[in-house]
Amino acid sequence: MTIEIRPCADREELQEYARIVSYVFASSEGMDEELASTQPDWTVCAFVDGRMASTLGMFPFTVRLNGAPVPMAGVTAVGTLPNYRRRGLLRMTMRRAFEVMRERRQPLAILWASMGAIYQRFGYGLASTHVSYRFDPRLAGFANPAPPASGRVELLTPEEALPELKRIYIAWATPRNLCIHRSTELWRVSTLRPRKKGLPVHVGLYRSADGEPTGYVVYTAENVDHQPDEGEQELRVADFVALDPEAYGALWQFLRSHDLARRIEFARVAPDDPAPALLLEPRALNRRTADAIWMRVVDADAALAARPYGARGELVIRIDGDEFCPWNEGTWLLETDGAATEARRTEREPDITLRPAVLASLLAGHRSATFHARAGQLVARDAGVLRRADDLFRAEYEPYCPNSF
Repeated sequence: MTIEIRPCADREELQEYARIVSYVFASSEGMDEELASTQPDWTVCAFVDGRMASTLGMFPFTVRLNGAPVPMAGVTAVGTLPNYRRRGLLRMTMRRAFEVMRERRQPLAILWASMGAIYQRFGYGLASTHVSYRFDPRLAGFANPAPPASGRVELLTPEEALPELKRIYIAWATPRNLCIHRSTELWRVSTLRPRKKGLPVHVGLYRSADGEPTGYVVYTAENVDHQPDEGEQELRVADFVALDPEAYGALWQFLRSHDLARRIEFARVAPDDPAPALLLEPRALNRRTADAIWMRVVDADAALAARPYGARGELVIRIDGDEFCPWNEGTWLLETDGAATEARRTEREPDITLRPAVLASLLAGHRSATFHARAGQLVARDAGVLRRADDLFRAEYEPYCPNSF
């Protein structure tokens, strides 16, 4: 048996890549759009005796990390045909993918996991959660209704709205944490793509009293039978962005103004979204939390230096157990004034010792050093070190990625 690990050679091999991904995930929905936006050299595949058996894609993203733009690999389309499993093909493919990311100066990798258990084996750590709402709009009024908004909501098509959507999103995402820089293609294949083929996508754009666009909601509406002989409308929100409380309240009320809607579903919401604090009855949201982005530290010194920190100081970090990125193993001195940071190898005794998955969580600002120490995932020299690590890795916003990929 001959095994070769390499990218797709051309668009023809990308067709085979797409066929395998569609089989593994039992769906071809959106595959044509994804394939059109994928370049052959953004893939790493395993070939057994000349036949493609395992796939992995790596989108070249720029992602905000505590407000700073950082190049990252958006890992996707990871799968192996069932007749080739249990042969170590994924391990070989993932190992080569990390080498390629390092060569391309992508110090971090992110993904949405079909199963978290798969990726923890390769050093990925949970970097964020996301929230979903599913509620009856008649029960979702604010406890303290604001005065009528001075601006207005315009109902637009995605094509009409896109220039304004881009400007609003950039202003909203720039200071945040784990938001992807959206290319026009990412808008098309992710945010503005309908959940079902042929289903119209609508945009509600809020303009303030002086005509300035300060928020938007992207959604679909369809009839759904929730009970026998009872047709109801359901709105599904794909993206909800507001730059100020006035825009937030106006867009929320706009959704509630769909009188025939009996369900509104927010498929993905930031963990620090304010709705639970605003509603008269927060339980009406049926709020649920799920794992979201998993992150992998590919190049430790570049990753440590990439983000702003919550305080000035230094920390000596020992990274152990990195089988797939062995260049990360060792002890690193992190020195930062909060904005500018340097990381370099050191012979000093470590302040904290951890594995790559825990470092990913800290870098994302998802969990504190104290949390991981209490869970037995991080060893600290003393309590003072833990407090210092908590201050350093503090993030301005909770990590949240509104895009699937």
